[in-house]
Amino acid sequence: MTKTPILGFIGHSNSGKTTLLTRIIRQLTESGLRIGAVKHHHRIFTIDHEGKDSQRFTAAGAQKTIITGPRQTALIEQTRAQIPLNLLAEKYLNDLDLIIVEGFKQNAIPKIEVQRRELDLPLISLSAEHRDPNLIAIVSNDRPPFELPRFNFEQISAICTFICNYFNIPRNQ
Repeated sequence: MTKTPILGFIGHSNSGKTTLLTRIIRQLTESGLRIGAVKHHHRIFTIDHEGKDSQRFTAAGAQKTIITGPRQTALIEQTRAQIPLNLLAEKYLNDLDLIIVEGFKQNAIPKIEVQRRELDLPLISLSAEHRDPNLIAIVSNDRPPFELPRFNFEQISAICTFICNYFNIPRNQ
């Protein structure tokens, strides 16, 4: 199991998760932390482009294809099923200070839910039976129906401080 803490962000589509995460990642990175990001996708996707060498290698049957350049490296790995989050973290992200994931709402990891009142949708983490015990905070422009730390969308510094305190991650700034 990875020692790198994993924090999930969940919320309905168009709730502002990605915009919020880019701001949080930027601030945590500027404070000296090395951050990993994982986006859960529900469908089959490709980062390769038709006709490019790497796509041709994959199409020919390569199980792993690496594209590397002066400032980026990408691994395309053919898998029979989705790799579980803990194995992704262990195998690829174990040298970081924090792994932030968007999605993975079913995983038993600490989560922050993002909610916009304008969407008029219930919290994902709150069902008729119970509240997700892994929910640690909410970012919303509305009041949640229970007591948890709540932040608004502009409180990036406060959210970052909360995250670092929750995981006991020292910051350089």
